[in-house]
Amino acid sequence: MSGQADVRMRIQDLRVALAESGVEILKGVSVELHAGRIFALVGESGSGKSVTSMAAMRLLPEALEITGGAVQVGDQDLFDLSESAMRDVRGRRVAMIFQNAMTALNPVQTVGQQVAETLKLHTVLRGDPLRQRVVQLFTEVGIPDPDQRFSFYPHQLSGGQQQRVMIAMALACEPEVLIADEPTTALDVTIQEQVLKLIRDLTQSRQLAVLLITHDMGVVSNTADDVAVMYRGEIIERASVDDFFHHPKEEYSRRLIDALPDLTHFQSAAAEQPLLKLDDVKVHFPIRKGVLQRTVDYTRAVDGVSLHIGRAETYALVGESGSGKSTLGRAILNLESVAGGSVQFNGEEIQHLGRKAMLPYRKQIQVIFQNPYSSMNPRLSVGEIISEGMESLGLGLSKEERNKRIDDLLTRVQLGPEVVSRYPHEFSGGQLQRIAIARALAVEPELIICDEPTSALDVSIRSEVLDLLQELQREFAVSYLFITHDLSIVPTLAHQVGVMQLGKLVEQGTAEQILTRPQHPYTQALLKSVPRID
Repeated sequence: MSGQADVRMRIQDLRVALAESGVEILKGVSVELHAGRIFALVGESGSGKSVTSMAAMRLLPEALEITGGAVQVGDQDLFDLSESAMRDVRGRRVAMIFQNAMTALNPVQTVGQQVAETLKLHTVLRGDPLRQRVVQLFTEVGIPDPDQRFSFYPHQLSGGQQQRVMIAMALACEPEVLIADEPTTALDVTIQEQVLKLIRDLTQSRQLAVLLITHDMGVVSNTADDVAVMYRGEIIERASVDDFFHHPKEEYSRRLIDALPDLTHFQSAAAEQPLLKLDDVKVHFPIRKGVLQRTVDYTRAVDGVSLHIGRAETYALVGESGSGKSTLGRAILNLESVAGGSVQFNGEEIQHLGRKAMLPYRKQIQVIFQNPYSSMNPRLSVGEIISEGMESLGLGLSKEERNKRIDDLLTRVQLGPEVVSRYPHEFSGGQLQRIAIARALAVEPELIICDEPTSALDVSIRSEVLDLLQELQREFAVSYLFITHDLSIVPTLAHQVGVMQLGKLVEQGTAEQILTRPQHPYTQALLKSVPRID
């Protein structure tokens, strides 16, 4: 560990409690961030990792209050500053990358304007130099066509591209301290590797002090210098990364490491009876220009994809952000218009069915969306969110039967019936994703399209959820189209794997074939970028 002179941020005995009840959420957390070093904070959802970072930045919601401790940056105690002075610290001296880019970005401003706003607040850049600096930042974090993307709104970017905008915004003013709350959660492995390398390089070149909050042990091993493990609001172990992975002291730490996927075990072949069959499926979005908005070309988001998924089989669809994975999932659900080809479910073509004709298939094909925050009604309780599908799709269950199924599902996703009356804003990202899984399972579907369902989960909960999905598959013969950028979970989960690049399926085969003997250069590049523990 470096000496005291290079401490950029010191969090001392930080305590946070629920404002109403006084129940402690953080119980005396102390962390030192040193120049030129990356400090990783790991632990399960709800352990207090994000609360620690939000408290340090004085961004806690009203339901939580700081009850003790201090946060120092240089000779300034942030808890003694006025809100006006604190605004000057945020972004300029201490910057933050938030976990959920979609809720952190302003939907009515272009992403270029939002990054420029940060620069205007803290620098003298204006006009063309300001725009050039934003484009340069977009280039650094791997956003394609950065000059064009300057004028895009958040909803026009993929989840991974939104997160890259957040990283560009955080790095814009060259801060002393960077707090990165799951900065690569939504990123595919090749961009994740670039972003983590960028953070590592900046840490050294600018002597930046970084607090990295993550659940990915591969990222910790490859990126961090020091690590601390949080459990129920306390730090229970801290060490250098090498010591932590070679000699973990706490049983909980060993469980986190043991929960990592087994990259040597593969699923045996599943039954060949087809449930879903795609034949040369195309999804094209018109590009309009001019006053009359005439169509001048098309974006070929999905460009001739053919695959089939058998009963009780898992098909993993992998590829980078923007490759067309989620668009293909939405086309199967009839949420995007198919420009060509056919989508057959149980032998019936469904791609051109109207809303009413599609309704019976809504029960048979369910979806777990990538972003649980935006896929749930914030005004409904957990019980109402899960029962909504059972009622609207006419399962014919009595209220008592629905309530029993809800309690059973919440137990199976490791939340328990006691959360049934709570609302989405009361849960962490990982807990919300488990609620989304329970909602999808509620109508007993034959196929579930899983769009990054474990991206927000820490390693131990991710392992439990994947085990749960496999258990349900064995029990109910449910099939999964598993859309993911996390190749490490594919071996133990998938029977077949398809690799998408720029709307095309460039390679497909069994999980063992793709992960041990990849043929396409793009697949080889993806596998090379997966963070691994040495």
